[in-house]
Amino acid sequence: MSIGNVKTSGSKGTNYPWQYAMLKTLTAISTSLGAGTEFESRLVRLIAAPYTLYLEVRLWDTDSGAWSGNPTYYEVGSNTPVMLAPGSVEYADEDNALVLTAIKTATETTALETASIDTNTAGILADTAVIETNTTSIDTATATLGVTSNTAFMVRGTGAVTVLPSVKSISVYNAGGGTGTITIGLSAAADLLAGETVNFDAGGNGNKFPASHFVIDGVGAADMLIIYTY
Repeated sequence: MSIGNVKTSGSKGTNYPWQYAMLKTLTAISTSLGAGTEFESRLVRLIAAPYTLYLEVRLWDTDSGAWSGNPTYYEVGSNTPVMLAPGSVEYADEDNALVLTAIKTATETTALETASIDTNTAGILADTAVIETNTTSIDTATATLGVTSNTAFMVRGTGAVTVLPSVKSISVYNAGGGTGTITIGLSAAADLLAGETVNFDAGGNGNKFPASHFVIDGVGAADMLIIYTY
């Protein structure tokens, strides 16, 4: 028997009453035996519901060296024998075999699930490889910085500047006192008022705007400062 492991009453555990009742039963059986008789006990349970636990006691005749009669069964805490039909009980510790069977079944299921995971993982790895192949590598080349300034009145009102290279990003600042214009691709020219700044970025990963995509015109008193990377 085990020692009570949960203290609920003094130093006794929750299984103390049950253990104490078992000890009383064994003591009563031992007291009732005469000289030359010993006994062996073991927990059994009914095979069918309600699966009641009993103490199975077999008597050993020390004089003849043989078992005496059929086993006797006692409910826990009682010294009154109970008649049970042969084959109606099984040893309680045979539940271990049931537990082991359940563990074996669960382990086999886990093995199948693990194999499925391995298969799915292989598919994921293949898909990842395709993604890596199809992903455009980031352009790690150092961007070249270009700076140019256009003062419209210095070019007699014809100060249109076309940014020739393909650029990754571009900023245009109107540092003058008049309104300039900026044309992007095939769109119509848009005004850039004095003191305004516009910024365009191709989105990284080496993306670029097409060559000659930006035309900046510093007309009148506009003074257009253009900074771009390509």
